[in-house]
Amino acid sequence: MQQPIIQIPAEFKRLFTRDFREAAVWGGRFSLKSHTVARLLLIRARQEKTRIACFREFQNSIADSSHQLLSDLIAEYQLTDFVITDNSIINKVTGSDFIFKGLHRNEQSIKSIEGVDLAWCEEAQTLSQNSIEILTPTIRKPGSQIIYTYNRLFEDDPIHIRLVVEGRPNTIHINVNYDTALKYGFMPESVRLEMEDDKAKRPALYKHKWLGEPNTLEARIFKDWEIIDKVPHEARLERYGLDFGYSNDPTAFIAVYYYNGGYIIDEILYKKGMLNKHIADVILAQDKQVLVKADSAEPKSIAELASYEVIIAGTKKGKDSVVHGIQWLQLQRISITKRSTNAIKEYKTYMFDQDHDGRYINKPVPGNDHIMDSLRYALDDMILSSREVKKPRYGTGDYIMQRLQEENETGGDSYY
Repeated sequence: MQQPIIQIPAEFKRLFTRDFREAAVWGGRFSLKSHTVARLLLIRARQEKTRIACFREFQNSIADSSHQLLSDLIAEYQLTDFVITDNSIINKVTGSDFIFKGLHRNEQSIKSIEGVDLAWCEEAQTLSQNSIEILTPTIRKPGSQIIYTYNRLFEDDPIHIRLVVEGRPNTIHINVNYDTALKYGFMPESVRLEMEDDKAKRPALYKHKWLGEPNTLEARIFKDWEIIDKVPHEARLERYGLDFGYSNDPTAFIAVYYYNGGYIIDEILYKKGMLNKHIADVILAQDKQVLVKADSAEPKSIAELASYEVIIAGTKKGKDSVVHGIQWLQLQRISITKRSTNAIKEYKTYMFDQDHDGRYINKPVPGNDHIMDSLRYALDDMILSSREVKKPRYGTGDYIMQRLQEENETGGDSYY
């Protein structure tokens, strides 16, 4: 059987040369950056023995890496010379191998990597200055190359400052957007319609999402949150927060802890296509005595979860509840566990929207808010009371049952 031809847009042809040290490849959504670089890596791995390292700032498991994209392309193009394991990819003809690593707080593991010929940093807009300074001298084999793909977040993204604004020797720049996909007929009609809708109705979102323009720092809703290794043993589990999703949006489920005057977000679930029974199974695998606060716009889903013996209540909503929630959270000290990769992404890209004149308005850009909503739901009592959280008057189990009783007495959306 003849293998399919691997097509590469001409805009990326410079990546196939061997005379550059670093490459900055940036642009908006559906500009084919990641898929093209993944195809390049597979081609190089088939041509000659090549050690390829795939990096991200945050990678707590192989599921957070580029492993799945590469595996999907190997299946699509029927590249039977590759052997795929749970955490590596090897070409059995040339001996090429792929390794996958996270950079954040992983200095010693990164420094120990030897013999890398080609490195790929995906989602490089999230790279810290420290990670960049650790990575570049690690990829030190003569003739080795590093490719960074990214959608710009802010004007001062460290990787863009390094490679484009300041510049580095033997560095190439490739700036592409969705028009590349349109040009070659690679953009599905559903994606094109989404782009056109954003262009017509949400100009600020369109510029960032599809044209790759960076946000200004003033657009960022939350700042100065800390990324921590894990939840301290002394932290007290306050609530769970749940935002429902299915086809287009993920279901987001988080645990919220109170510790040393602040809150800690620990991501548990962030996945599309979850039925309520599957969600219940995830929740019941946690601490069953801790209350789940969920989106009250889904009363049927809340009732179904309650039928599986989940202790759950709908969040309290009112006029301007989103704005009030944001304002309250802006005053809190908040940390995120490093395993909470989607929470970290949402935190860094949660922005104020703009009107048609480009002025910021007091509401967030929709769509990038699943965990942010879950956080508001989990802490809705504190937000509505507009006072600093204190330890509950009751023990954990007694407190939950007391709150459920109070909400039932006042007509709240509670189920137990």
